[in-house]
Amino acid sequence: MKAAPTPDIAYHERHPVGEVARPSWSANPGYVNDGHRTVYDETKDIPGWQMPADAHKLYEMAYFAGDVILDLGAFGGRSAVVELKGALGNPARTTRPQVYSLDVVRSCIHRSHESVKAFGLDAWVLLFLGGVETFFEAFDVSPSMVFIDADHVYEGVRKDMDVLSKVLAPGVPVLCHDYLNPENDTGEYGVRRAATEWEESGFVRYMGAFGCSGFFVTTDRCQGRVRGLSDDVFAVRRDACLVACGLAPSAPAPDGAWHVRVDNLERELASIQSSRSYRLARTIARLSRPVRRAVNRVAALTGGPRP
Repeated sequence: MKAAPTPDIAYHERHPVGEVARPSWSANPGYVNDGHRTVYDETKDIPGWQMPADAHKLYEMAYFAGDVILDLGAFGGRSAVVELKGALGNPARTTRPQVYSLDVVRSCIHRSHESVKAFGLDAWVLLFLGGVETFFEAFDVSPSMVFIDADHVYEGVRKDMDVLSKVLAPGVPVLCHDYLNPENDTGEYGVRRAATEWEESGFVRYMGAFGCSGFFVTTDRCQGRVRGLSDDVFAVRRDACLVACGLAPSAPAPDGAWHVRVDNLERELASIQSSRSYRLARTIARLSRPVRRAVNRVAALTGGPRP
């Protein structure tokens, strides 16, 4: 997949600067289109917390980099709707956008599904019940942009960022919500602390403050490659996640379509088996077999328990 253009305008202040839609891409004159101007008003009634500048930045990110979008913290689907409006608003986009929206709370997945359906955008959204580590174990993708708005406790945010450091490509824009929330000062939130440490580690570069969010872009320390699923596989996996969350009934594939799904799943399995994490796990398992056999022999001779 061709890399999206990287944000090339940085702002150095670490505090809010009003609600003007300051651009992060030099190709953006301020608002990329009329939808960019109106997106906050159009989405403000969806459950969630966004300032106008948060919504404007998400829209801009998706307009330029909205091929494979990762949402950490679905809550009510507000960010997914804003992002898809931006991604679909770019007439030069040549790929069908994919949104992967994650949450560990089932009711948030259900509420988000209602929101994206109400806007007619559910076909582009895969809702996943679970955290980011579990997600990447199940999906061999690497996003072209990320919105972090999940766990707000320091340990949780830091863990999510550590996972992202291993899968993201260089030049990927990342928006961290609640980076400017005053609860960071009291210790109730740890978003700013985790983001600052992430920046200091060299995996991301600070690009500015917008609304309540801090904006970053990944550096060359990140070694991933942007990739999504094929459109067919995305649709199958999206529907499977809906079934798993109780949002769609489980039903056999229609006559004549079962072989298509089998082919798609076989391609997905081949993709998983070719991934670095899968090969590493197979190598570790192979190397550990002689050790397990030796332990079993000792256990058989001594009458001890086998592992």
